[in-house]
Amino acid sequence: MRWSALHVVWLLLLRLSRPIQAIYADEAYQVDFHHVLLGIPRAETTFLHRPSPASKASLLYSLSERSVLGAINPKDGSVVWRQQLDKGRGLLKAPAGGKTIISAVNGTLQAWDAAEGRLVWDRKSSEEIKALGVSGNGDAGRGVYMVMQRSGSKAIVRKLSEDSGALLWEYENESGDTPYELSVSKAGIHYVALHSALLQGSKIKVTTLEPSSGITLSSITLNADKDISDARSIIPIGSAGTFPLLAWSDRSLRNVRFNILGSNDIVNAKLTGEKSKDIDRIQIHAASPVEGKVDVLVHCQSETLHWAEVYQVDIKAQALNKIYQLPSLGGPTAFSVTVHGDTTYFIRTTERDVTLFSSTSDQSLGQWTLQPKPHDRMMRLLGITHAVSEVVSKGTSNYAVRSAVLLTSGDWKLVYNGEESWFRPESLSGVVEAAWADTDGHGDLADELAAESHSNVVAAYLHRLKRHANDARGFPSWAKALPDRIIDSLLGREPRSHGAPRDSFGFHKVVIAATDSGRLFALEAGDKGKIIWSVQASEIEPGQHWAVESIEIDHDNARVRVSGGDSFRINLKQGIIFDNQFGSPAESLKSNVVLPDTSGKDVTIQVNKDGSLGLPQSIRPDPNTIVVTQDEKKVIRGWTLGDAKPQLAWRFVPQPNEKIVTLATRSSNDPVASIGKALGDRNVLYKFLSPNLLVVGTVTTDTSLASFYILDSVSGLVVHTLTHPNVDANQPIASVLSENWFAYSVFSAFSDEEADTGAGTHASAQGHQLVVSELFESSLPNDRGALGSFSNSSSLRPLAVDSDGPGNSPYVITQTYLIPAAISFMTVSTTLQGITPRSLLCVVPSLNSVIAIPRAFLDPRRPVGRDATATEMEEGLFRHYAVLDFDPKWVLNHMREVLGVNKVITSPSLLESTSLVFAFGSLDMFGTRIAPIGGFDMLGKGFNKIQLIGTVVALAIGTGLLAPMARKKQTDTRWKGI
Repeated sequence: MRWSALHVVWLLLLRLSRPIQAIYADEAYQVDFHHVLLGIPRAETTFLHRPSPASKASLLYSLSERSVLGAINPKDGSVVWRQQLDKGRGLLKAPAGGKTIISAVNGTLQAWDAAEGRLVWDRKSSEEIKALGVSGNGDAGRGVYMVMQRSGSKAIVRKLSEDSGALLWEYENESGDTPYELSVSKAGIHYVALHSALLQGSKIKVTTLEPSSGITLSSITLNADKDISDARSIIPIGSAGTFPLLAWSDRSLRNVRFNILGSNDIVNAKLTGEKSKDIDRIQIHAASPVEGKVDVLVHCQSETLHWAEVYQVDIKAQALNKIYQLPSLGGPTAFSVTVHGDTTYFIRTTERDVTLFSSTSDQSLGQWTLQPKPHDRMMRLLGITHAVSEVVSKGTSNYAVRSAVLLTSGDWKLVYNGEESWFRPESLSGVVEAAWADTDGHGDLADELAAESHSNVVAAYLHRLKRHANDARGFPSWAKALPDRIIDSLLGREPRSHGAPRDSFGFHKVVIAATDSGRLFALEAGDKGKIIWSVQASEIEPGQHWAVESIEIDHDNARVRVSGGDSFRINLKQGIIFDNQFGSPAESLKSNVVLPDTSGKDVTIQVNKDGSLGLPQSIRPDPNTIVVTQDEKKVIRGWTLGDAKPQLAWRFVPQPNEKIVTLATRSSNDPVASIGKALGDRNVLYKFLSPNLLVVGTVTTDTSLASFYILDSVSGLVVHTLTHPNVDANQPIASVLSENWFAYSVFSAFSDEEADTGAGTHASAQGHQLVVSELFESSLPNDRGALGSFSNSSSLRPLAVDSDGPGNSPYVITQTYLIPAAISFMTVSTTLQGITPRSLLCVVPSLNSVIAIPRAFLDPRRPVGRDATATEMEEGLFRHYAVLDFDPKWVLNHMREVLGVNKVITSPSLLESTSLVFAFGSLDMFGTRIAPIGGFDMLGKGFNKIQLIGTVVALAIGTGLLAPMARKKQTDTRWKGI
């Protein structure tokens, strides 16, 4: 067989070819990011614990300030499991040698599998659980103990089975004392309560119960009323509940009293530190390595110094012996305690080092200098709040220490022998407001082009020449990085960093977010949500929340507005705060609104609690501006600003038994690509487009009737109304308005006839409903409605019928769907030109998910009760079904669980196909990008560029080889013809 050039070409093509594969590969976990958070861990509910007796490694457990219970892998800081509990300040205990973790929040007691986070059992009660105790190793009568206080004066102590939660016994105390603590030991169950003294202060009453039956063994009252004013006077012990010991200080904070529970004796420890007279706070850490002995460390803190005194308590002899005292150090310090073998270890962690001590000597067993890792421009990462530690002895003088340290910023890190193993930015939890920012200069380029378009030819040319000269400065670095970018592109690798990332597609936008704890931070959306900077913008008192009203982006800066009228600006690239402005402290102030004045500058107008506007005489806003306000009584008002003072144009007053539950407006970035909808027969239905529409949802408290009003914010007239009976107002009600359509969700009861099932009965049913309505100018194709023949119409009287012509009421098409779960928040995807059909983005709390429902599924023009015709199918319509299941492909977070999300914001990218999405709330943050109808303007990662280039090269070679043969054949054919 002879090989021709054609055979060679085909062989090359077959060698380069591969089996057909999809161009657009699944980009899950590639283009999105998820910050999995627990919230700031609390000291009293954070500890290291082995999940089972057979386990050789411990997990880090915490019940955070956000009421999230979770387990962290100490090796890498990843979340092993987590559970969202009820809101409240909970309790957390771990039975020694058990396989469960016991939590108590409000009146709910739950047992969780320590390894997997699975709920083993739970018990619920209307009474709040005041104290919780669990069995230790060797304790008699293993079980779970809790104290509840009923509305009267009765306190109840209960013992439950550790395995099933079954009630084993119950003890009632009707003395009216305030429950404080439960301590479980071999001697019994010690119930500690505070008894009000005759004159002032409180006495401590200790009742000891028999573990197996709950029979009272003893009841002792300690005369501590001179020292104790309330429960805050008692010093919590870090390992409270594992041994019978109680501690409190006198009012001068110079003496610490100890009581071995079950006895009348009170042992005093006089603090003898060099600055004992300046003590501001006392903390106690204790452990019991052997039976009958408790090692105690008293941590004394003044304004500038910290020191500790170590004691040993002999339970049987009821004696207190001071072992040693650690010298004072400046700066923040945290102590932690752990037991390894028969030895108690104390670990002192400062900003500079970690030092290990035993309970028997003040000589350090090891000291490691901290080697913190840089975390970009995250500021104020120094300062320590508390720590938990674990020690492993590797010989007589070799130790390994790992400590989970909470920083004053709210962030969490683990230090292993002085080196940072991982870092968790828990301070990012509790986001209350966020905004997208473009720091790559695309907005500046748009401003430059706009300036050129409004200049004369010569000025525009010079301006462009100057702009191009400035752009040329970056040419050397661009040319230097070009080979790397080409190689990375061909191999499908992540591009290597060469200074600032090149954002050709607008994917590298920045999210600026504010938390309720007073922090501001910036996230790089195109780099897995990397934290660019984080700053403490405001000092918030414990129990308070930072009320941020808005974040306004202006090129490289952002204006943050806070409730009360305060505001400041922050540099988006460096996180530097400047231009602080303080608002009016008037009690009537509700919020502020920013409007353009006659010169185009932004001015701030005060909105009062009664819905009125405070307009200073020096401010002259644009007279064409309409401001809509809502007062504390939920009355909506529209104000015109044309005169010297605001004039009330209209108001919307709900009925006395009616309350407003949702309010939606069109987004400021809601481009409309077409004023009409093209039909399959080439006709057009014209959209009813108005930037002044509002969706107001109300529910009556007596009849549970939900009403949704479409208001014109210029005239205040109702454009359209929809009602739903039997609505559950306790379920989430969300709404959204975009372009010429709006949607909302409710939970309501309906009959079979109302659901159009044809059953002919009135059996009631309940379910979550998603209602979508679309507004058109007319029901007839190619008709512009009643005002189509008029060149002018009145925005102040859009529905008026007078001698000049008829009104312009829209034609509304509505469709209802039954959905499987409640929707708590709605918004829509946003693209640059509005050409790509929008997707409805919904937060579904019961699924811990964010879903994107394609617009095609929500089109109210889908045919009901029949299949779509060929013409309708040309429009993309298909048969309507009453039930709309959430397709798993719509879930943006895929297999992840996004906890605490309650809001979603979107931003267009530079590609028309793609929208950026950021979801946030009380806990997690999640970001991704979506293409509602596919990435039609970008190649997917699965596209093989090397194969394409190889195919082109092979064709070029084949063409070069075959061209002479083709010419020879043509020549021979012509000669033969002669």
